[in-house]
Amino acid sequence: MTDQSRATILERVQHVVAAVLHVPLRTVTPAALLSEITALDSLSLAEIAAALDEEFRIRVPSDDLTAVQTIDDLATLVERAPRR
Repeated sequence: MTDQSRATILERVQHVVAAVLHVPLRTVTPAALLSEITALDSLSLAEIAAALDEEFRIRVPSDDLTAVQTIDDLATLVERAPRR
């Protein structure tokens, strides 16, 4: 994967997370901990997974999603997820 496509994926992930969690985009930095962006619960994680599925046409296993800590981790998960 090129640096450009990695940057594009990261940017798209940031936009998805900001939209789902209803937070300002500036708070969704690559190093930001998901748990510190907002009160994160299982419903929020499910909504993020559904939004990523729609945005990237991927399947994000819920077990993998619960292991994610940062936005950068989430972008890596998106990169590795199987496409539909």
